[in-house]
Amino acid sequence: MNHTDKRYEQGKALLAEGRNDEAVTIFESLTQDMPKFKKAWEKLSFAYINSERPEDAVRCYDEILIRYPKDAFALYQKSVLEEKTGQLDSALESIEKALKYEPENAEFLYSKGFVLYRKKRLNEAIGWFDKALDIDPYFFAAADYKCLCLMTLGIYDELILSCLEYIDRFKDFIDHDSFPSVDMENSDGGHGNEHGSGHANEHGSEHDNEHSNERGGELFGKESEIIKKEDIWHLYSYLSFSYMKLGAFRQAEDILMKELEFDYEKSRVYYYLGLVQNALGKYDSASSSYLLSLEHEPDFISARINLGSAYGKAAEAEFRRAGKITAEANELFKKSLSTFEIVLAKEPENLSILYEVGRIYLELGDLEDAEKAFNDVLRLDPGFVPVYEYLAKMKFNAGDYESALSYLSDAQVKDPFNYEIMNLTGVIYSKKGDNDFALKCLIRAEMLDPACPKAHYNKALIFIKEERFEEAASALSQIKEIDAEENGISYAKVLNFYGTALQNVGKYEEALVVFEQLLKIAPEDESVNEVVSILKNEVKL
Repeated sequence: MNHTDKRYEQGKALLAEGRNDEAVTIFESLTQDMPKFKKAWEKLSFAYINSERPEDAVRCYDEILIRYPKDAFALYQKSVLEEKTGQLDSALESIEKALKYEPENAEFLYSKGFVLYRKKRLNEAIGWFDKALDIDPYFFAAADYKCLCLMTLGIYDELILSCLEYIDRFKDFIDHDSFPSVDMENSDGGHGNEHGSGHANEHGSEHDNEHSNERGGELFGKESEIIKKEDIWHLYSYLSFSYMKLGAFRQAEDILMKELEFDYEKSRVYYYLGLVQNALGKYDSASSSYLLSLEHEPDFISARINLGSAYGKAAEAEFRRAGKITAEANELFKKSLSTFEIVLAKEPENLSILYEVGRIYLELGDLEDAEKAFNDVLRLDPGFVPVYEYLAKMKFNAGDYESALSYLSDAQVKDPFNYEIMNLTGVIYSKKGDNDFALKCLIRAEMLDPACPKAHYNKALIFIKEERFEEAASALSQIKEIDAEENGISYAKVLNFYGTALQNVGKYEEALVVFEQLLKIAPEDESVNEVVSILKNEVKL
């Protein structure tokens, strides 16, 4: 072994030991003595990278290219270093030059796509990733980043199709049991390493293969890299996210369950599973998923907040089912409350949680604590309009109409176009006996939201009280069953009032149709049966 070889091997050994500054000294000396010693320049570049001197690392490839201007691999490596130092225009120029010499090198095609990705030219990047996949269908990094670009662009339909295709394509290439060791010299940079993506086959030119064991400066594109389970998990995570964004929650739930088999980022996967199950109305399952998320990451605040919400929604569902606060609903509300209190201990000024806590106290009948929570919200944010509505309802139910109207007046200043506030104002003035002003408020509410039935219903109640049955019938005719139930209005009451109004203006046939509809809802109601019989006789006459 001659003196040059000894110095070269000494430098390599120093690199392997992590003694980078000493390695730099040796390789600088070698390149000064032998400017055409390409491998020494490559090792020097790598030593500079390890010494956090990326600009000097780029300069090494400039030196190589002065002597070997058509060296595609050197252009490629220069592009990698330029990308890593943020010189994206130069990186693009370098990789385009490399592609002139090796236009079908999948690694180079991928690299151009990656630089375009970094430049946020995502549609163009997708095209180059596709070209890399045309050359090598099993180039996983290209597939991975194509999917990432599609997700960033929000092209979810195409992303779903791509993920399904790649999951099927790569499923037989996973090494389930072993994970290959990484050559220390080749482990410090580049697109593939940086992003945890690899590919199954060999890539590159004859020049690459010739130096496959000596390429100390190579930064990515490791030959024969095995696709890991974690890489395939990326595809499943893109897929579940796409289904969620499209509202396909059942499909998202199925994919998230499969993600759990990979045993990666379980806290995140359980969290998203909880979100999906919550959207499907599976509140018990959602609660379990959030709890499992918290087992893996106890300080995951979003998971704890959503856990509290899931308990609350389960309680509300039980309340709707039973028509009252059952023991089960009461227990669920308390679980929700205790969960939110944990959040407030860490985030005492979290407005949305304080608001939810107030609502839960209200459901549990604890008016004092509910009012305190709502007032805390207003102290932190006087513009939080929904709180005014709750406080007004509480005062209204307690018979304190003036305080209720005061809250509503404040709310109208904050949000003059709020339908709910205007509707409730009308209801309170009606209770005070000022029907004229109440009707003005309710008409204003109708203008703000013509589709919502509350103002129609409350107007009708005033008209019936004043025996203005024609106007009452007109208001009630605008209320649809689904809208009534969604807004907490008994559709049976709507039909009863509607039929009565029609009956009082002599529209017996129309009234009969309405009461027969009511009879289907309440077939055992004797009073409704009696009215139907009377109306049938009236119609015959």
